[in-house]
Amino acid sequence: MEPSTVLPGVYQYLQAVQDIQKRIIETQAGVFDRVIEEMLKTVRSGGRIFVFGTGHSHMMAEEAFFRAGGLAAAVPIFMNDLMLHANPDLSSRLERTPGIAPLLLDQYHVRAGELLFVYSNSGVNHMPVEMAMQAKERGLVVVGVCSRAYARVAPLSALGKRLDEVADYVIDNMGEPGDAVVELENSEWRVGPTSTITGAFIWNSLVIEVVRRMNAAGEAPPVFASFNMRGATEYTRAMMQKWGRQNPHLKGWIDDDH
Repeated sequence: MEPSTVLPGVYQYLQAVQDIQKRIIETQAGVFDRVIEEMLKTVRSGGRIFVFGTGHSHMMAEEAFFRAGGLAAAVPIFMNDLMLHANPDLSSRLERTPGIAPLLLDQYHVRAGELLFVYSNSGVNHMPVEMAMQAKERGLVVVGVCSRAYARVAPLSALGKRLDEVADYVIDNMGEPGDAVVELENSEWRVGPTSTITGAFIWNSLVIEVVRRMNAAGEAPPVFASFNMRGATEYTRAMMQKWGRQNPHLKGWIDDDH
């Protein structure tokens, strides 16, 4: 029996995700190239690439951080109460609360000329939009990753702005309003969200090309290796002497005798 017959919903989801990923790259190669050049400029100057998101979008900051095959220059902006595991109601309220974004930027001591990725699937919640606006005021280059289709139908916050209106560069994750793409019979609701898959795909696609271009230029890209690989601990210790000291989440790694 064909798997598509046994698992029709899975195959519908697979096709939808593949189609979206293909459209992301084929329709936005130009903006990808410009963002990659901004990332290269930041890494080569020793600057940091911050990654921020609220709700499920905070997983993109996790994806960028301390990941085998990932950039050592990536610094996640974390706030525990914005993560869903502690209190989802509080998280949902906080991402709509004014005034938190500048406090977080202060906490991470961001510098003009550095880079910030803001992930927000709907592209309208107060905190991600405020984060982008505040970062630009401080001289950071801002990349917004959102669904433009979703942002056009979602209600605006009191800021009256969408993420794609305030970011320097915008990458459309091509998601549908409401995120989920698999329809159910006799129901108005759908399953199968795509924003997490496409968010990780976008980030890692950018990282791959940044690293490839550095490697082609004869530079040593600051890339994390899996600690399960022979020699990775020594390699990482040497790389951390530069990059670990710029990331508050890696301070313990530097202070400890790894």
